[in-house]
Amino acid sequence: MSEIVERMKKKSVVKPIVYGNTAVPLVHKRDNDQHTHQWTVFLKPYLAEDPTKWIRKVQFRLHESYANQTRIIETPPYEVTETGWGEFEIQIRIYFVDNNEKPISTFHYLRLFQPTIELPSGNQIVCTEFYDEIIFQEPTVPMYKALQAGEGKRPDKQAFFNDIEQIKNRTRELGEVAQKEIAAEIEDLRESLKDAHKLILKYNAEVNREQD
Repeated sequence: MSEIVERMKKKSVVKPIVYGNTAVPLVHKRDNDQHTHQWTVFLKPYLAEDPTKWIRKVQFRLHESYANQTRIIETPPYEVTETGWGEFEIQIRIYFVDNNEKPISTFHYLRLFQPTIELPSGNQIVCTEFYDEIIFQEPTVPMYKALQAGEGKRPDKQAFFNDIEQIKNRTRELGEVAQKEIAAEIEDLRESLKDAHKLILKYNAEVNREQD
């Protein structure tokens, strides 16, 4: 008999996250594997909170050419540092402290060459950071309590290289534009279906007249 999972009805919790990578050229190209860069892929909470309260582990799935392609990180910082010569897509999968909440995945395309930013030291590194939100709709009761641990926390701006607030606003703007475009496409499709339905009715009427 399966256990009944109690959920918080009509409750939702949003957890903002930031993921991306940094990369720097190696001083000398390695002859044995031709690697040219050292890179770090990461996932961080946007807020200055303890992510272990709600994240159980983070899994990074690298290119198949890497030994131990799947890397599992159970404690912060959730990141993997490696060396390589090419760019590729990395799957980032987040597991939660309550196993009744399904893990979620996102994908990050590793960047080695652009965009670059200048550090206070004057050195340049490649850095790309993306803002996203995990929305828990009617989470389990234990998960809801775990998510409340970071309630009221503010962003940790020192944890990032870029202005994440600006990236956040831009992400939301793009999301709103995308929603409007999708709504317009749905409306166009609806009108096309109406026109097609009218043509079918007209065709059926003509067929019936010929049969009479």
